[in-house]
Amino acid sequence: DDYDRLGSRIQMNPSIKTAEDNAKLWQALQDDVIQVIATDHAPHTLEEKAQPYPQSPSGLPAVENSLALMLNQCNAGKVTMPQIAHWMSDAPARVWGITGKGRIANGYDADLVLVRMNSERTIRDEDQHTKNRWSPWNGETLRGWPVTTIVNGSIVWSIDGGFREKIRGQKPTFDHARGGFWNTADGIGPTAG
Repeated sequence: DDYDRLGSRIQMNPSIKTAEDNAKLWQALQDDVIQVIATDHAPHTLEEKAQPYPQSPSGLPAVENSLALMLNQCNAGKVTMPQIAHWMSDAPARVWGITGKGRIANGYDADLVLVRMNSERTIRDEDQHTKNRWSPWNGETLRGWPVTTIVNGSIVWSIDGGFREKIRGQKPTFDHARGGFWNTADGIGPTAG
């Protein structure tokens, strides 16, 4: 239904489908068929996206709003906070074999996001920090927002103070032996050691 409103702005590969497909994706997450929620964050400009198909590029900017979109689903009772943490933190670190990431535990980096679950804000194009300055969710009000981002124990962003440009993350290290597909029903996954 969003194609009528957004046109090529939501052109993606694979393409946006029906509400029935959307429901099947949610079920695949719940069934551990889909392991990770992530975004490739394709920051195409509005001018690029306005080109006629097939010249218009596929992809859309999503990383800036992805956590708030999931927190909104948590507030709606569709998912739980532990599921969000698993799908967006632990699972990506495991799938890509990134060491020291994805959990709050001894031996892991202090990478954290603090959220306010009752905070309501409206996504607006002009508030986006990405280089393209637009969002397909422009005008949508969400409940549940990140308010502070901590990387390696240092605050790098806060809703009140903005970005701390001098603080940078570090290059990740990888141990691909810990990555790959797993199924929590097999005792391997976010609750296993």
